[in-house]
Amino acid sequence: MLINSVRHCPLCDARTSGVTFPYITKFNAVQFEYHKCVACSSVFVNPVPDSQTFAKMYAKAVYHDFNYEAPAGWSYADSANLLKNYLPTAAKVMDYGCGVGAFLKALAQEGFKPYGVEFDEDAARFAGQNANCETFSVDHFLALTDKPEFDAIHLGDVLEHLPDPASTLKNLLCYLKPGGVLFVEGPLEINPSPVYWAARTFGAFKRILRPGLVGSDAPTHLFRTGAKQQLAFFLLTEPRLELISWAVYETGWPYTEGGTVKRAIAGIALLIGGKHLFGTTFGNRFRGVFRYQHALPALGVTESGIVPEGCK
Repeated sequence: MLINSVRHCPLCDARTSGVTFPYITKFNAVQFEYHKCVACSSVFVNPVPDSQTFAKMYAKAVYHDFNYEAPAGWSYADSANLLKNYLPTAAKVMDYGCGVGAFLKALAQEGFKPYGVEFDEDAARFAGQNANCETFSVDHFLALTDKPEFDAIHLGDVLEHLPDPASTLKNLLCYLKPGGVLFVEGPLEINPSPVYWAARTFGAFKRILRPGLVGSDAPTHLFRTGAKQQLAFFLLTEPRLELISWAVYETGWPYTEGGTVKRAIAGIALLIGGKHLFGTTFGNRFRGVFRYQHALPALGVTESGIVPEGCK
């Protein structure tokens, strides 16, 4: 593959520095490479899966029915409870990428009004029945003529699945009320952590011993990043976002479910997770809460004035 045929980094738009861990995988008869960004060091999939591959990857029967258990050290209830610090009772909250509705149910239990959006239509329908609330597929939601407004938007383990996370984020913010809350959480797959270091080391040895090895996992995570890169993405993509809370923590996943050696590595990761050492915070997940202002004070735009570009 020619270097100039590779797409740019989805987080900072810089070019690639070459193939890196986890190297190569083949899914739906297409070979996908993992490239490292020359600027921010994030890792991203090339090429972007086409619509047919996306549909195959995210069909409810093969993805949602197997991947929506909260990992160890993290719960939907904890996330819903955190929102109570920033929102009044009965606030309307959209969960974009709601899966089968687990977080929607947690929102309802905390007194919020949940509203779900999901890529797969079958999963969206199931989530609505599961959580007894209004849900839409992404296509249906974006086609609504009367745009709903929300007090908060939640993205839980969603950004890493998006081909163009910046555009999606900007578009979603158009549905947020002035002063509303953006709550994002997800994986930090190249952040300092004993689990990440071990996985990368094992992967490197495997590549040396079997240089022609191609994986078979679906490339569901279109980018892998660290805490600093992830936070920079939000603040650079949308200057109207004001950081309220940022936390990095560790779950030990997936090594918590492995053999003796992997569980020991996970234990060390959990021990130092969230600690700030040598200029970095150890951990494999983040939670970020932002307040969205529909104005850029430096430009003299008021909340009731000019509509942000992309929301018209």
